[in-house]
Amino acid sequence: MKDLQQKVAYLQGLTKGMELDTKEGKIIGEILETMEELVEYVRFLREEQTDLEEYMESIDSDLADLEDEIYDFDDDDEDFVEVTCPECGEVVCFEAAVLYDDDLMEVACPVCDTVVFINGDDEDFDEDFDEDDEE
Repeated sequence: MKDLQQKVAYLQGLTKGMELDTKEGKIIGEILETMEELVEYVRFLREEQTDLEEYMESIDSDLADLEDEIYDFDDDDEDFVEVTCPECGEVVCFEAAVLYDDDLMEVACPVCDTVVFINGDDEDFDEDFDEDDEE
């Protein structure tokens, strides 16, 4: 870019030194002024292009982060449990961690609000298991 600007400045210096007062000289002077304006405009466009590229990279990065947050099913399918609602047939997904949570938790169908899973009901199973071990 500086090469182009330097060349235009050099040509302008040459024409001033030649003192061209003819019609052709005036035309050459106008052409050089137009070239100088074009060089400035190209510099402006390059700066704007650089700003746009940085902005687009920022948007692209933000979008990738957002996609990771929303579509975070890339890990393992084992991290989620699917249950079919007995009322409406909707497939309900929830994190497998709910299965092992100490607090009593219910998972409801988002369509019809039917409870499709309750954790923490293992106490009866544990008691039955302990009775079998004693025999």
